[in-house]
Amino acid sequence: MPNTISLNDAEKLRLIKSLNPTEESLFLDAIARVKSDAQADNYDEVDSLLGQHFSEDERLKLELDSLVESFKYRRTLLKDSISSSEVARILDVSRQTPHDRVKAQSMLAVMDNGVLKFPLWQFSSEGSNGVIEGLPEVLKALNVSDFSKLSWLVSENPFLGFTPVEALQRGLKDRVIQEALTVGYGQT
Repeated sequence: MPNTISLNDAEKLRLIKSLNPTEESLFLDAIARVKSDAQADNYDEVDSLLGQHFSEDERLKLELDSLVESFKYRRTLLKDSISSSEVARILDVSRQTPHDRVKAQSMLAVMDNGVLKFPLWQFSSEGSNGVIEGLPEVLKALNVSDFSKLSWLVSENPFLGFTPVEALQRGLKDRVIQEALTVGYGQT
């Protein structure tokens, strides 16, 4: 590896320095896992599939790159999110109601550093209970983690021709639910 730091590496360093305690813990766990796997030589199968052998330094760099991209993606998805107290104020409900709605899967929130974050795009004055019409049914149909639900809902979907959120906003609830039922199918 070269001793000079490229702009990309400098950007990675800035991101690493900005990690919150939860992210930092995940980062350190992943690095420890790579080192442990390398010492146990658990990479023979991967190396044979790829037709290439990676050194421990190369594996650490790949893991670091992957983690940096994951943290950046997570921050992007949660950028326009609000806290449960802000949700309660906007919807004029008790402070407990947003938590209850997340538990009932009628509203989406992702835990971020010990705090529930509610993406703003889900709120609509036209939908029942203040969210986009059909969102609760879609959330219940999705068989994945809350973060994966968030990612799926805002990603382009070739079957729908839009992101699932855009499709819901266009009244395509049944098509979105049909597609949501296939997400996570067969996962253990």
